[in-house]
Amino acid sequence: MKYTVVNILIISIISLIACKEPVDDQLVDPTDKDTTSVEISYKEKAKSVYDFIQNNYKAGDLYRENNPTQGGDNKYCYLWPYVGMLTAGNVLYELGYDQSIHDKEFDGLEFFYEAREELPGYQAYPIIEVKSDHYYDDNCIVAMELIDAYRLLGDQQFLDRAIAITEFIMSGEDSRMGGGLYWLEAVAGDCTSGPNCIKAANTTAYAAFVTSELYKETQEERYLDFAKRTYKWNYNTLRDTSDDLYWNDINIGTNQINPVKWTYNAAMMIMSGVNLYEITGEQSYLDESIATARSSFSKFTSVRDDQLFFPANDPWFNTELMTSFIKLSTYDDKSKEYIEVFIKNADHAWENARTQEGHFYEDWSGNRQGRYFWLLHQACMIEVFGRAAIYRGE
Repeated sequence: MKYTVVNILIISIISLIACKEPVDDQLVDPTDKDTTSVEISYKEKAKSVYDFIQNNYKAGDLYRENNPTQGGDNKYCYLWPYVGMLTAGNVLYELGYDQSIHDKEFDGLEFFYEAREELPGYQAYPIIEVKSDHYYDDNCIVAMELIDAYRLLGDQQFLDRAIAITEFIMSGEDSRMGGGLYWLEAVAGDCTSGPNCIKAANTTAYAAFVTSELYKETQEERYLDFAKRTYKWNYNTLRDTSDDLYWNDINIGTNQINPVKWTYNAAMMIMSGVNLYEITGEQSYLDESIATARSSFSKFTSVRDDQLFFPANDPWFNTELMTSFIKLSTYDDKSKEYIEVFIKNADHAWENARTQEGHFYEDWSGNRQGRYFWLLHQACMIEVFGRAAIYRGE
């Protein structure tokens, strides 16, 4: 996943502030009913955001990174925000919208695919424009959408492609630092220093989830072995034992931990833990997922304008956490309360955190616009409203 250095510095500072000790009197009962006037269904809201993106971000068969255009923008968006549109394709199809939407988004994905002889995978920018880096986390989130597409449509090509790129994903692990995955291929194996010479929580958790998903589909033991091993490495190496949340990475050159804690790292460990519980029946995996969920809700929420909100930055990260709560809610009733808070946040954003043109603010409380122009910050709203519709049975 590609970020500018400035963006990383800014959001890292915000995240360190957001991940805090809980406010004792958070003022809001998470089970309170939303009083926001909702005039259309969540299903319709998801499609409305999708249509907004088609009208404002489309660039041929792909999308622009930002609207309005920002300084330094390329012709097309990077893979990371494009995956947000893959998710949209899956979610909207599940909601009953025409398959042509799904087909269009997955056809566009091919512009990122490098069919190299050894370890084919997706690069960070469309290959028709320039050769660019291959990120392990990017390929993980693509694999997740391919597996979902296979389950929705029953088309073997989606599973075959997920299996193919998972070979690349699994190649990102080695024994340095005791295990875990690198962030991107360019530094894997032989880096000795630098900010990208890391073993990362996100790639490792995503890889554990993807391989556990593939085990469910194929029953191949090597996927389960890999999932269990990488989950264990993250749990033992990057988990803060004081709160059961996860530090971002460990630097190979300096052996230093990056203490930033993101919502999506917690989310993917919750989801991986639930999968491993379902596969193995081992209670410890479920207990660990619940512990991380409890801490995530406590540490990642704060009161703004008399309402409880998840972090004011990076709503796509937060959306991953909502998805993990939905997955966990099958086994944990408390997670249902967390989901309702999240949906209430999205309702508030629909009414109070949008530009005149219709962009959602980065901060759903409406206190600041943030990077509202980024495609990913709009695409995640399709997922949020879509998953709310599915969760509530619309």
